[in-house]
Amino acid sequence: MSQFTLGAFELGEIQPSDFGEFINIVSGRSIVSGGDWDSERKDGGHSDRFELGLSGDGMIRIFWTPEGLDVNFFSTTNEDEIPPLIIQMVDEERRLPARLLEKRLFGMRQLYALVRLADTDRLGLLEANLGIRDLEDLLSADELLYVECLAPGSWYLTVWSAVRGSYSSLLRTVGLVYSRGREALLIKLEAEGRLKHLEAEGKEFELFTKKLDYTLAISEKLGSDEARKAINERVMNGLEDFLLRPRDSQDVKEASRRLMN
Repeated sequence: MSQFTLGAFELGEIQPSDFGEFINIVSGRSIVSGGDWDSERKDGGHSDRFELGLSGDGMIRIFWTPEGLDVNFFSTTNEDEIPPLIIQMVDEERRLPARLLEKRLFGMRQLYALVRLADTDRLGLLEANLGIRDLEDLLSADELLYVECLAPGSWYLTVWSAVRGSYSSLLRTVGLVYSRGREALLIKLEAEGRLKHLEAEGKEFELFTKKLDYTLAISEKLGSDEARKAINERVMNGLEDFLLRPRDSQDVKEASRRLMN
């Protein structure tokens, strides 16, 4: 019988898991390295263990025991490092037009930039540049989102930010845009959150997964009706692109309410 665990054995931080949670956590990660501990035994014995290094700062260890397989997953993000975040971009198709993926990436970046500007009290900068095409141009270089990995098939995107505040803004963006109806993504994020509870970001991720129903209230922070109208249009365009839904859909309406009102 197989058993599944989260956390590093050598750190004494182990939590029981199950197959469903394990699949949620490893989905979208790519194998980037491997290690066969059997070859590292100097006494000629067998360690009955091998490892697979994954994108998104992950490691799978598989042990053979008399009771069966012991499958262990842990994060390789150090305490002083910012972890990546894995987001499912498209869940319907194994192949998709490149322009569709490009459209959704652009929408995600615009929504993230808007939340980041709001989080850092820089909406005045946005008001002064209402005609700008790419809102990320208003951010500093270390606030931009970076792509670490894009896994085909399920189309999971692994994104990373250079500064901790931007990582918080990215979490907030996901929380504001997705409603509880998007169960597949939220279940994965909650599984990631339980894993990160063992790591430096545990408290922040735990709060994120428990407090999804809040608003950013951007409209109240803008100084003019012109700005509110222009930015609301940018939000609707970004949500249509990111969620791949029309603006009259319930997903877009709810996300717009959480962002603007």
